Amino acid sequence: MPMTNQTEKRPRKLLVVAYIFPPFFSVGGSIRVVKFLKYLPNLGWKPYVLTVDDSREYKSLRREGSEELLADLSPEVVVCRAVAGEASSSFLEKGRAAREKNKALKLVINLLRDIRDWVTHQLLIPDENITWLPFAVRQGRKIVKENDIDALFVTCPPHSAAVIGTVLKRIVRRPMVLDFRDDWVDTPWQAERPFWVRWINKLLERLAVGAADKVVLVTPVSHAAFEKRYPRQKEKMVYIPNGVDLADYTYLDNAPEPTSDGKFTIVHAGLLSVAADWNRDPKPFFQALVNIRQEHPEIGENMRMVFTGELRPEYKTYVTEMGLDQMVEEAGYLPRPEFATLLRNADMLLTINYAGFSTLIPGKIYEYWAVSGPPIMLLSEPGAAHQIIQQYKLGVALKQNDTPGIQQAIMNYYEQRANGQPVRITRDGIETFARAKLAEKLAGVLDGLKFKN
Repeated sequence: MPMTNQTEKRPRKLLVVAYIFPPFFSVGGSIRVVKFLKYLPNLGWKPYVLTVDDSREYKSLRREGSEELLADLSPEVVVCRAVAGEASSSFLEKGRAAREKNKALKLVINLLRDIRDWVTHQLLIPDENITWLPFAVRQGRKIVKENDIDALFVTCPPHSAAVIGTVLKRIVRRPMVLDFRDDWVDTPWQAERPFWVRWINKLLERLAVGAADKVVLVTPVSHAAFEKRYPRQKEKMVYIPNGVDLADYTYLDNAPEPTSDGKFTIVHAGLLSVAADWNRDPKPFFQALVNIRQEHPEIGENMRMVFTGELRPEYKTYVTEMGLDQMVEEAGYLPRPEFATLLRNADMLLTINYAGFSTLIPGKIYEYWAVSGPPIMLLSEPGAAHQIIQQYKLGVALKQNDTPGIQQAIMNYYEQRANGQPVRITRDGIETFARAKLAEKLAGVLDGLKFKN
Protein backbone atom coordinates (compact mmCIF):
# COMPACT_ATOMS: atom_id res chain seq x y z
CA MET A 1 0.00 0.00 0.00
CA PRO A 2 1.28 3.52 -0.74
CA MET A 3 2.46 5.41 2.29
CA THR A 4 0.55 8.54 3.28
CA ASN A 5 2.49 11.74 3.62
CA GLN A 6 2.67 12.31 7.36
CA THR A 7 4.46 15.62 6.87
CA GLU A 8 1.82 17.31 4.72
CA LYS A 9 2.27 21.04 5.05
CA ARG A 10 -0.34 22.76 7.20
CA PRO A 11 -1.49 26.31 6.45
CA ARG A 12 0.61 28.91 8.19
CA LYS A 13 -1.22 30.99 10.80
CA LEU A 14 -1.12 34.78 10.76
CA LEU A 15 -2.15 37.23 13.48
CA VAL A 16 -3.35 40.46 11.86
CA VAL A 17 -3.36 43.48 14.20
CA ALA A 18 -5.79 46.07 12.83
CA TYR A 19 -7.21 48.81 15.05
CA ILE A 20 -9.38 50.14 12.19
CA PHE A 21 -11.61 47.28 11.12
CA PRO A 22 -15.31 46.79 10.24
CA PRO A 23 -17.82 47.76 11.49
CA PHE A 24 -15.87 50.91 12.42
CA PHE A 25 -14.80 53.78 10.19
CA SER A 26 -15.58 54.14 6.51
CA VAL A 27 -14.87 51.48 3.89
CA GLY A 28 -11.68 53.25 2.87
CA GLY A 29 -10.14 52.81 6.31
CA SER A 30 -10.17 49.01 6.35
CA ILE A 31 -10.68 47.78 2.78
CA ARG A 32 -6.95 47.09 2.27
CA VAL A 33 -6.66 44.67 5.18
CA VAL A 34 -10.07 43.06 4.51
CA LYS A 35 -9.12 42.31 0.90
CA PHE A 36 -5.83 40.75 2.04
CA LEU A 37 -7.87 38.61 4.44
CA LYS A 38 -10.23 37.61 1.63
CA TYR A 39 -7.47 36.06 -0.49
CA LEU A 40 -4.86 34.87 2.03
CA PRO A 41 -6.68 31.62 3.02
CA ASN A 42 -6.30 30.33 -0.55
CA LEU A 43 -2.62 31.27 -0.49
CA GLY A 44 -1.65 29.03 2.41
CA TRP A 45 -2.36 31.39 5.32
CA LYS A 46 -5.06 31.16 8.00
CA PRO A 47 -5.67 34.64 9.44
CA TYR A 48 -6.63 35.58 12.97
CA VAL A 49 -7.61 39.25 13.35
CA LEU A 50 -6.99 41.24 16.53
CA THR A 51 -9.11 44.38 16.58
CA VAL A 52 -11.30 46.53 18.83
CA ASP A 53 -14.44 45.50 20.70
CA ASP A 54 -17.47 46.47 18.61
CA SER A 55 -20.19 46.30 21.26
CA ARG A 56 -20.14 50.11 21.42
CA GLU A 57 -18.86 53.15 19.54
CA TYR A 58 -16.01 55.42 20.61
CA LYS A 59 -14.90 58.98 19.99
CA SER A 60 -12.33 57.80 17.44
CA LEU A 61 -14.32 54.85 16.07
CA ARG A 62 -17.80 55.27 14.60
CA ARG A 63 -19.84 53.02 12.38
CA GLU A 64 -19.63 54.71 8.99
CA GLY A 65 -20.68 52.08 6.47
CA SER A 66 -17.85 49.51 6.48
CA GLU A 67 -20.03 46.63 7.75
CA GLU A 68 -20.55 45.44 4.18
CA LEU A 69 -16.88 44.45 3.98
CA LEU A 70 -17.39 41.66 6.52
CA ALA A 71 -19.20 39.68 3.81
CA ASP A 72 -15.80 39.26 2.10
CA LEU A 73 -14.43 37.23 4.99
CA SER A 74 -14.65 33.44 4.85
CA PRO A 75 -15.34 31.36 7.99
CA GLU A 76 -11.62 30.56 8.03
CA VAL A 77 -10.88 34.12 9.16
CA VAL A 78 -11.14 34.31 12.95
CA VAL A 79 -11.91 37.79 14.34
CA CYS A 80 -10.93 38.45 17.98
CA ARG A 81 -11.80 41.73 19.67
CA ALA A 82 -10.12 43.41 22.64
CA VAL A 83 -11.27 46.24 24.91
CA ALA A 84 -10.52 49.62 23.32
CA GLY A 85 -9.18 51.24 26.47
CA GLU A 86 -11.15 54.45 25.95
CA ALA A 87 -14.51 55.80 27.01
CA SER A 88 -17.44 54.89 24.79
CA SER A 89 -19.31 57.61 22.92
CA SER A 90 -22.46 56.83 24.94
CA PHE A 91 -20.54 57.46 28.17
CA LEU A 92 -19.26 60.78 26.86
CA GLU A 93 -22.77 61.71 25.78
CA LYS A 94 -24.07 61.03 29.30
CA GLY A 95 -21.41 63.38 30.61
CA ARG A 96 -22.51 66.09 28.21
CA ALA A 97 -26.15 65.62 29.23
CA ALA A 98 -25.29 65.77 32.94
CA ARG A 99 -23.25 68.92 32.38
CA GLU A 100 -26.30 70.77 31.10
CA LYS A 101 -28.39 69.95 34.18
CA ASN A 102 -26.12 71.21 36.94
CA LYS A 103 -23.83 74.27 36.92
CA ALA A 104 -21.42 72.89 39.51
CA LEU A 105 -21.24 69.56 37.70
CA LYS A 106 -20.72 71.45 34.45
CA LEU A 107 -17.55 73.07 35.85
CA VAL A 108 -16.20 69.71 37.01
CA ILE A 109 -16.99 67.94 33.73
CA ASN A 110 -15.52 70.80 31.68
CA LEU A 111 -12.33 70.61 33.75
CA LEU A 112 -12.12 66.85 33.28
CA ARG A 113 -12.73 67.27 29.57
CA ASP A 114 -9.95 69.87 29.29
CA ILE A 115 -7.58 67.58 31.19
CA ARG A 116 -8.53 64.68 28.92
CA ASP A 117 -7.92 66.76 25.79
CA TRP A 118 -4.57 67.98 27.09
CA VAL A 119 -3.48 64.45 27.94
CA THR A 120 -4.66 63.22 24.54
CA HIS A 121 -2.68 65.81 22.58
CA GLN A 122 0.40 66.10 24.77
CA LEU A 123 0.96 62.76 26.51
CA LEU A 124 -0.61 60.04 24.36
CA ILE A 125 2.12 59.20 21.88
CA PRO A 126 2.05 58.39 19.04
CA ASP A 127 -1.72 58.93 19.14
CA GLU A 128 -4.76 58.70 21.39
CA ASN A 129 -5.31 55.04 20.47
CA ILE A 130 -2.22 53.97 22.43
CA THR A 131 -4.66 53.26 25.30
CA TRP A 132 -5.48 50.02 23.42
CA LEU A 133 -1.93 48.72 23.99
CA PRO A 134 -2.27 46.73 27.26
CA PHE A 135 -5.50 45.08 26.14
CA ALA A 136 -4.24 44.34 22.62
CA VAL A 137 -0.92 42.91 23.83
CA ARG A 138 -2.64 40.68 26.39
CA GLN A 139 -5.17 39.39 23.86
CA GLY A 140 -2.57 39.07 21.13
CA ARG A 141 -0.27 37.02 23.35
CA LYS A 142 -3.17 34.72 24.17
CA ILE A 143 -4.09 34.23 20.50
CA VAL A 144 -0.48 33.44 19.56
CA LYS A 145 -0.10 30.91 22.37
CA GLU A 146 -3.45 29.14 21.92
CA ASN A 147 -3.28 28.93 18.11
CA ASP A 148 0.43 28.46 17.48
CA ILE A 149 0.63 31.60 15.33
CA ASP A 150 3.52 31.68 12.85
CA ALA A 151 3.76 35.41 12.06
CA LEU A 152 2.37 38.88 12.79
CA PHE A 153 1.00 41.38 10.29
CA VAL A 154 0.44 44.85 11.76
CA THR A 155 -1.29 47.60 9.78
CA CYS A 156 -1.28 51.29 10.64
CA PRO A 157 -2.37 54.05 11.17
CA PRO A 158 -3.10 54.55 13.92
CA HIS A 159 0.63 54.30 14.43
CA SER A 160 0.08 53.11 17.98
CA ALA A 161 -0.61 49.76 16.26
CA ALA A 162 3.05 49.69 15.22
CA VAL A 163 4.05 50.17 18.86
CA ILE A 164 1.67 47.38 19.88
CA GLY A 165 3.10 45.10 17.22
CA THR A 166 6.66 45.87 18.34
CA VAL A 167 5.87 45.05 21.98
CA LEU A 168 3.97 41.91 20.98
CA LYS A 169 6.82 40.68 18.81
CA ARG A 170 9.28 41.06 21.69
CA ILE A 171 6.98 38.93 23.86
CA VAL A 172 5.92 36.16 21.47
CA ARG A 173 9.08 36.13 19.33
CA ARG A 174 7.40 35.74 15.97
CA PRO A 175 8.40 37.44 12.70
CA MET A 176 6.48 40.65 12.01
CA VAL A 177 5.44 42.44 8.82
CA LEU A 178 4.64 46.12 9.38
CA ASP A 179 2.21 47.68 6.88
CA PHE A 180 2.20 51.49 6.60
CA ARG A 181 -1.03 52.57 4.89
CA ASP A 182 -0.01 56.18 5.65
CA ASP A 183 3.34 57.64 6.67
CA TRP A 184 4.24 58.35 10.28
CA VAL A 185 6.99 60.95 10.66
CA ASP A 186 7.87 63.76 8.23
CA THR A 187 4.18 64.51 7.67
CA PRO A 188 2.24 67.77 8.12
CA TRP A 189 0.44 66.53 11.22
CA GLN A 190 3.78 65.64 12.84
CA ALA A 191 5.29 69.02 11.99
CA GLU A 192 2.63 70.75 14.09
CA ARG A 193 3.38 68.80 17.26
CA PRO A 194 5.85 69.90 19.98
CA PHE A 195 9.53 69.15 19.41
CA TRP A 196 9.73 66.52 22.11
CA VAL A 197 6.67 64.70 20.73
CA ARG A 198 8.22 64.68 17.25
CA TRP A 199 11.46 63.33 18.73
CA ILE A 200 9.64 60.48 20.50
CA ASN A 201 7.69 59.64 17.36
CA LYS A 202 10.88 59.41 15.33
CA LEU A 203 12.33 57.13 18.00
CA LEU A 204 9.21 54.94 18.02
CA GLU A 205 9.20 54.65 14.23
CA ARG A 206 12.87 53.69 14.25
CA LEU A 207 12.23 51.03 16.90
CA ALA A 208 9.22 49.65 15.01
CA VAL A 209 11.09 49.49 11.70
CA GLY A 210 14.05 47.90 13.46
CA ALA A 211 11.83 45.26 15.05
CA ALA A 212 9.98 44.44 11.82
CA ASP A 213 11.20 41.69 9.52
CA LYS A 214 9.55 43.38 6.54
CA VAL A 215 8.10 46.88 6.10
CA VAL A 216 5.36 47.33 3.49
CA LEU A 217 4.82 50.75 1.87
CA VAL A 218 1.85 51.62 -0.34
CA THR A 219 3.27 54.25 -2.72
CA PRO A 220 6.57 54.55 -4.57
CA VAL A 221 7.17 57.92 -2.88
CA SER A 222 6.75 56.39 0.59
CA HIS A 223 8.94 53.46 -0.37
CA ALA A 224 11.72 55.81 -1.50
CA ALA A 225 11.33 57.95 1.65
CA PHE A 226 11.71 54.94 3.97
CA GLU A 227 14.73 53.65 2.08
CA LYS A 228 16.34 57.06 2.40
CA ARG A 229 15.48 57.30 6.11
CA TYR A 230 16.71 53.76 6.89
CA PRO A 231 19.48 53.07 4.33
CA ARG A 232 20.86 50.12 6.30
CA GLN A 233 17.49 48.38 6.26
CA LYS A 234 16.61 48.75 2.57
CA GLU A 235 16.22 45.00 2.22
CA LYS A 236 13.21 45.16 4.55
CA MET A 237 11.27 47.60 2.42
CA VAL A 238 8.56 46.20 0.15
CA TYR A 239 6.19 48.10 -2.12
CA ILE A 240 2.63 46.72 -2.17
CA PRO A 241 0.22 49.42 -3.35
CA ASN A 242 -3.43 49.87 -2.61
CA GLY A 243 -5.74 48.66 -5.32
CA VAL A 244 -9.18 47.43 -6.23
CA ASP A 245 -10.94 44.08 -6.10
CA LEU A 246 -11.96 43.57 -9.71
CA ALA A 247 -14.28 40.77 -8.57
CA ASP A 248 -16.53 43.50 -7.13
CA TYR A 249 -17.09 44.96 -10.60
CA THR A 250 -17.69 41.95 -12.84
CA TYR A 251 -21.38 42.78 -13.26
CA LEU A 252 -20.34 45.97 -15.07
CA ASP A 253 -18.85 43.92 -17.90
CA ASN A 254 -22.27 43.55 -19.53
CA ALA A 255 -23.71 46.86 -18.32
CA PRO A 256 -25.06 49.25 -20.97
CA GLU A 257 -22.82 52.11 -21.99
CA PRO A 258 -23.48 55.37 -20.12
CA THR A 259 -25.44 58.02 -21.99
CA SER A 260 -24.94 61.78 -22.02
CA ASP A 261 -28.56 62.48 -21.14
CA GLY A 262 -29.53 64.52 -18.12
CA LYS A 263 -27.45 66.87 -16.05
CA PHE A 264 -23.67 66.92 -16.09
CA THR A 265 -22.94 64.90 -12.94
CA ILE A 266 -19.88 65.06 -10.68
CA VAL A 267 -19.60 62.37 -7.99
CA HIS A 268 -17.50 62.17 -4.85
CA ALA A 269 -17.59 58.65 -3.42
CA GLY A 270 -17.35 57.92 0.29
CA LEU A 271 -17.02 60.19 3.26
CA LEU A 272 -15.21 63.49 2.88
CA SER A 273 -13.80 62.94 6.35
CA VAL A 274 -11.57 65.36 8.20
CA ALA A 275 -9.65 65.34 11.48
CA ALA A 276 -7.59 67.84 13.43
CA ASP A 277 -4.34 66.82 11.72
CA TRP A 278 -5.78 65.41 8.48
CA ASN A 279 -7.37 68.27 6.58
CA ARG A 280 -9.29 68.26 3.31
CA ASP A 281 -10.89 71.45 2.08
CA PRO A 282 -13.67 71.27 -0.55
CA LYS A 283 -14.31 75.01 -0.37
CA PRO A 284 -12.13 75.90 -3.43
CA PHE A 285 -14.02 73.26 -5.40
CA PHE A 286 -17.37 74.65 -4.22
CA GLN A 287 -16.16 78.11 -5.21
CA ALA A 288 -15.46 76.83 -8.73
CA LEU A 289 -19.08 75.66 -8.93
CA VAL A 290 -20.26 79.07 -7.69
CA ASN A 291 -18.16 80.78 -10.37
CA ILE A 292 -19.63 78.56 -13.08
CA ARG A 293 -23.16 79.36 -11.94
CA GLN A 294 -22.44 83.07 -11.92
CA GLU A 295 -20.58 83.22 -15.24
CA HIS A 296 -22.62 80.56 -17.08
CA PRO A 297 -26.06 80.33 -15.42
CA GLU A 298 -27.42 77.99 -18.09
CA ILE A 299 -24.55 75.55 -17.50
CA GLY A 300 -24.88 75.82 -13.72
CA GLU A 301 -28.55 74.82 -14.03
CA ASN A 302 -27.49 71.73 -15.97
CA MET A 303 -24.90 70.54 -13.45
CA ARG A 304 -25.11 68.59 -10.18
CA MET A 305 -22.64 67.46 -7.53
CA VAL A 306 -23.40 64.17 -5.75
CA PHE A 307 -21.76 62.98 -2.50
CA THR A 308 -22.26 59.38 -1.42
CA GLY A 309 -22.34 58.84 2.32
CA GLU A 310 -22.92 62.00 4.33
CA LEU A 311 -21.38 65.46 4.21
CA ARG A 312 -19.83 66.77 7.39
CA PRO A 313 -21.87 69.54 9.07
CA GLU A 314 -19.18 72.13 8.35
CA TYR A 315 -19.30 71.26 4.64
CA LYS A 316 -23.08 71.45 4.60
CA THR A 317 -22.68 74.95 6.01
CA TYR A 318 -20.38 75.83 3.09
CA VAL A 319 -22.97 74.54 0.63
CA THR A 320 -25.75 76.64 2.16
CA GLU A 321 -23.68 79.79 2.59
CA MET A 322 -22.43 79.59 -0.99
CA GLY A 323 -25.91 79.08 -2.41
CA LEU A 324 -25.29 75.57 -3.76
CA ASP A 325 -28.21 73.76 -2.09
CA GLN A 326 -29.93 73.15 -5.43
CA MET A 327 -26.76 71.77 -7.02
CA VAL A 328 -25.25 69.60 -4.26
CA GLU A 329 -26.92 66.29 -3.34
CA GLU A 330 -26.26 63.60 -0.72
CA ALA A 331 -26.94 60.07 -1.95
CA GLY A 332 -26.33 58.37 1.40
CA TYR A 333 -24.86 54.87 1.73
CA LEU A 334 -25.59 52.84 -1.42
CA PRO A 335 -25.47 49.07 -2.09
CA ARG A 336 -22.39 48.26 -4.16
CA PRO A 337 -24.18 47.65 -7.50
CA GLU A 338 -26.06 50.94 -7.17
CA PHE A 339 -22.89 52.68 -6.03
CA ALA A 340 -20.82 51.39 -8.98
CA THR A 341 -23.59 52.29 -11.44
CA LEU A 342 -23.66 55.85 -10.09
CA LEU A 343 -19.89 56.13 -10.62
CA ARG A 344 -20.02 54.66 -14.12
CA ASN A 345 -22.83 56.95 -15.27
CA ALA A 346 -21.21 60.12 -13.91
CA ASP A 347 -19.38 62.64 -16.07
CA MET A 348 -16.55 63.32 -13.62
CA LEU A 349 -15.33 61.70 -10.40
CA LEU A 350 -13.82 63.82 -7.63
CA THR A 351 -11.25 62.93 -5.00
CA ILE A 352 -9.62 65.34 -2.55
CA ASN A 353 -6.40 64.26 -0.84
CA TYR A 354 -5.32 65.35 2.63
CA ALA A 355 -3.59 68.72 2.57
CA GLY A 356 0.20 68.59 2.55
CA PHE A 357 0.53 64.83 2.04
CA SER A 358 2.56 64.24 -1.11
CA THR A 359 3.15 60.53 -0.38
CA LEU A 360 -0.51 59.44 -0.24
CA ILE A 361 -2.66 57.98 -3.02
CA PRO A 362 -6.39 58.06 -2.13
CA GLY A 363 -7.78 54.54 -2.34
CA LYS A 364 -10.88 55.71 -4.16
CA ILE A 365 -8.75 56.44 -7.25
CA TYR A 366 -8.56 52.68 -7.87
CA GLU A 367 -12.31 52.30 -7.32
CA TYR A 368 -12.96 55.08 -9.83
CA TRP A 369 -10.55 53.50 -12.29
CA ALA A 370 -12.29 50.12 -12.01
CA VAL A 371 -15.65 51.39 -13.28
CA SER A 372 -13.93 52.29 -16.57
CA GLY A 373 -15.80 55.46 -17.24
CA PRO A 374 -15.62 59.07 -16.10
CA PRO A 375 -12.33 60.96 -15.82
CA ILE A 376 -10.98 61.62 -12.34
CA MET A 377 -10.36 65.06 -10.90
CA LEU A 378 -7.71 64.75 -8.20
CA LEU A 379 -7.14 67.68 -5.84
CA SER A 380 -3.88 67.06 -4.02
CA GLU A 381 -0.34 68.16 -3.35
CA PRO A 382 1.95 67.14 -6.24
CA GLY A 383 3.42 63.73 -5.49
CA ALA A 384 2.44 60.07 -5.60
CA ALA A 385 -1.23 60.64 -6.43
CA HIS A 386 -0.46 63.13 -9.21
CA GLN A 387 1.97 60.61 -10.69
CA ILE A 388 -0.57 57.80 -10.99
CA ILE A 389 -3.19 60.09 -12.56
CA GLN A 390 -0.69 61.30 -15.13
CA GLN A 391 1.01 57.95 -15.80
CA TYR A 392 -2.23 56.11 -16.58
CA LYS A 393 -4.08 59.09 -18.13
CA LEU A 394 -6.91 58.89 -15.60
CA GLY A 395 -7.97 62.53 -15.68
CA VAL A 396 -6.64 65.77 -14.29
CA ALA A 397 -4.55 66.47 -11.16
CA LEU A 398 -4.61 69.90 -9.54
CA LYS A 399 -3.78 71.50 -6.22
CA GLN A 400 -6.88 71.56 -4.04
CA ASN A 401 -6.80 75.37 -3.70
CA ASP A 402 -6.54 75.99 -7.45
CA THR A 403 -10.08 77.31 -7.98
CA PRO A 404 -9.42 78.73 -11.50
CA GLY A 405 -7.86 75.44 -12.62
CA ILE A 406 -10.73 73.43 -11.14
CA GLN A 407 -13.28 75.66 -12.86
CA GLN A 408 -11.50 75.37 -16.21
CA ALA A 409 -11.21 71.57 -15.97
CA ILE A 410 -14.93 71.19 -15.20
CA MET A 411 -15.83 73.46 -18.10
CA ASN A 412 -13.55 71.49 -20.46
CA TYR A 413 -15.23 68.20 -19.56
CA TYR A 414 -18.67 69.80 -19.80
CA GLU A 415 -18.01 71.26 -23.24
CA GLN A 416 -16.61 67.98 -24.57
CA ARG A 417 -19.76 66.18 -23.47
CA ALA A 418 -21.93 68.93 -24.98
CA ASN A 419 -20.06 68.43 -28.28
CA GLY A 420 -20.87 64.72 -28.27
CA GLN A 421 -17.35 63.63 -27.25
CA PRO A 422 -17.50 62.92 -23.50
CA VAL A 423 -14.16 62.02 -21.94
CA ARG A 424 -13.91 58.41 -20.75
CA ILE A 425 -11.01 56.46 -19.25
CA THR A 426 -10.20 52.76 -19.64
CA ARG A 427 -9.03 50.01 -17.30
CA ASP A 428 -5.70 49.74 -19.09
CA GLY A 429 -3.03 48.98 -16.49
CA ILE A 430 -5.36 48.33 -13.57
CA GLU A 431 -4.48 44.63 -13.43
CA THR A 432 -1.27 45.65 -11.67
CA PHE A 433 -3.42 46.88 -8.77
CA ALA A 434 -5.88 43.96 -8.57
CA ARG A 435 -6.41 42.93 -4.94
CA ALA A 436 -5.93 39.25 -5.74
CA LYS A 437 -2.46 39.93 -7.17
CA LEU A 438 -1.54 42.22 -4.28
CA ALA A 439 -2.51 39.48 -1.81
CA GLU A 440 -0.26 37.06 -3.73
CA LYS A 441 2.59 39.51 -3.32
CA LEU A 442 1.93 39.77 0.42
CA ALA A 443 1.75 35.98 0.71
CA GLY A 444 5.15 35.83 -1.00
CA VAL A 445 6.55 38.24 1.59
CA LEU A 446 5.07 36.17 4.42
CA ASP A 447 6.35 32.90 2.95
CA GLY A 448 9.86 34.33 2.91
CA LEU A 449 9.96 35.02 6.65
CA LYS A 450 12.10 32.97 9.02
CA PHE A 451 9.75 30.96 11.21
CA LYS A 452 10.16 29.57 14.66
CA ASN A 453 10.88 25.84 14.61
